Amino acid sequence: MSMSSHYKYLWYTLLPLFMLSTIILSSCQKDDADNQVSIQPIDKSKDLSIIFLMGDGMGIAQLTAAWHSNHYLQMENFPYTALVRTQAANRFVTGSAASATAMMCGQKTNYGFLGIDTQQQSLQTLYEYLKTKGYQTGIISSSMITDASPAALYTHRPNRKNYEAVALDFYYNPPDIAYGGGNTYFTDRTDGKQLLDSLAQKGFQVYDNASNITEASSLPLVCFPYPLYPPMLLDGRPKDMEIATKKALSLLEPPFFLFVESGLIDHGGHNTNIDEQVSETLEFDQLCGYALQYANTHKNVLVLVTADHECGGLSLLQNESDDMTYTPHYAIDEHSGNMVPLFAAGTGAHLFTGMIDNTEIHQRILQALGN
Repeated sequence: MSMSSHYKYLWYTLLPLFMLSTIILSSCQKDDADNQVSIQPIDKSKDLSIIFLMGDGMGIAQLTAAWHSNHYLQMENFPYTALVRTQAANRFVTGSAASATAMMCGQKTNYGFLGIDTQQQSLQTLYEYLKTKGYQTGIISSSMITDASPAALYTHRPNRKNYEAVALDFYYNPPDIAYGGGNTYFTDRTDGKQLLDSLAQKGFQVYDNASNITEASSLPLVCFPYPLYPPMLLDGRPKDMEIATKKALSLLEPPFFLFVESGLIDHGGHNTNIDEQVSETLEFDQLCGYALQYANTHKNVLVLVTADHECGGLSLLQNESDDMTYTPHYAIDEHSGNMVPLFAAGTGAHLFTGMIDNTEIHQRILQALGN
C-alpha cells in the first residue's frame, strides 16, 4: 500500500469515529447543562431575607414515611441538600435546646441550654443579630412559643423548661409576628404579670384565634390560641400553621428573618405513633412549599429546611405481606443521634451541601449574608 493510500485509509476509517465521538460528547454536554442547578449569586450590596423551617424530630425515616403516604413532597423541589450532625457539647443524643442554639448561634452547648455556651455565657443569636441590622422578624410554631426551638432565638437560659422566664424574655425581645401555643405563660403567671396586655400596650395586635389574623394588615402582632401545647392534627388542630405562615410572608417587609417550626413531629416520635409523625410532616412539607414559592417569586431570599434531631429511632421494615407496605419500628420513645436532612433553595443555597455539623448552618448563613 502506498503512503497516500495509507493516509486515505486512515482518513476514511477514523473520520466516522471522530464524528460519532463529537456527537456523543456534545450530547453529553447538553444533558449535563440541562441537569445543572443554576446558582443564584450572592449580591453583597442587597440584604438577604431568610426563611428557616425546622421539622422538630424529623429524620430521614419520617420523610420516607411521609413520601410513601403522599407519593410526593414539596421538599423534592429544593435543589440543594445536605446531611447534618446534631450532637450536643456534652451528649451524643441532643435535645431541641442545644441543637437550636447550635444552629442559631454557631456554637455547641450543653443539653437543655438555650442561647448560652457551655460556661453559661450568653451568645448572640442569628435572630438578635439580624434585628440589629434592621430586619423584621417572625416566629411561627405548632408547639408552644416558649418551647425550646423557638425560644433559642430570643432567650439565654440554662433551663429550657423555665417557661415563665422564657415568656418574659419573649416580651423583652419580641418578633414582629408570632404564632404558637403557651398562652398560659403570658396570662396566668405566678408573678401576676399580664404579658399579653403589656404587649398590647407596646403596640402589638393580640389575637387568640389564627383565623382572625387573616384580617390583619399591619405589624406587629401575636397570636397564642392555646394555653399549652396545641393538639396534634389528628386530634383536630385546624390548619392554623398555613394561615400564620402565609400571613407572615405577606406582611413581613424585606429584609426579614422568618422562623417556622413544626414542633409536633417530635411529639409523634415520643408517642411512637407513625400516623402522627406522617400527618405533621406532611403539613410541614406544605409550609416548605409556600416558602419555596415565595423565594421563586421574590429576589434575594434564602430558604432552609432542616431538623434539630430525629425522634423515635424510626426504621421502616418490610411488611410480612411482602408487598409495597412497611412496618414502622420505633427503637425508643426518645430522640436518636442520627443525622438529619437539610434542603436549601434561593440565593446562597449552594453553600448548603455535603455532610455538615449543625453549627455550620449558622456559619454558612453568615456567609450567605456576605459576612
